[in-house]
Amino acid sequence: MSGLKTFLYTINTLGMYLEQRIEQLENVTVEHGKQIEMIATGLATLTTTVNNGFNEMRNEFKLVHEKFAAQDRRFERLEGRMDRLEADVTVLKADVAVLKADVAVLKTDVAEIKGRLDVMSGQFGKMTEGIETLVELIKTKMN
Repeated sequence: MSGLKTFLYTINTLGMYLEQRIEQLENVTVEHGKQIEMIATGLATLTTTVNNGFNEMRNEFKLVHEKFAAQDRRFERLEGRMDRLEADVTVLKADVAVLKADVAVLKTDVAEIKGRLDVMSGQFGKMTEGIETLVELIKTKMN
C-alpha cells in the first residue's frame, strides 16, 4: 500500500500543482484580457481621432476648393472687365484719331479765316482811306 499512498500523494501534489498553474493561467488570462481591452480602447480612440482628423482635412480641402472656385469666378469677372476696358480703350483711340483729324481741319479753317481777315483788313484799310478822301472832297466842296 505504500506504493499506492505514494501514487495518491503524487497525484494529489500534481493536482495541487495543476490547480496552481490553472489559477496562474486564469490570472494571466485576466491580465491579458485587461491589456487587450486597454489596447482595444486605445485603438478605438486612435481610430476616432484619425477619422476626426480626416474629416477635418476633408472639410479644410472643401473650403480651399470653394475658395479656389470663388477666386476662379472672380478672375473670370476681372477678365471680362479687362476685355471691356480694352474694347473701351480701342474706341477711345478711334475717337482720339477722329478728334485729331477734326483739330487738323479746324486749324486749316482757322488759317483760312485768318487769311481772309487779313485780306478784309487790307480792304477795310483801303475803304477807310477812300472814305476819308471822299469826306475831304465833300468838305472842300462844301466850303
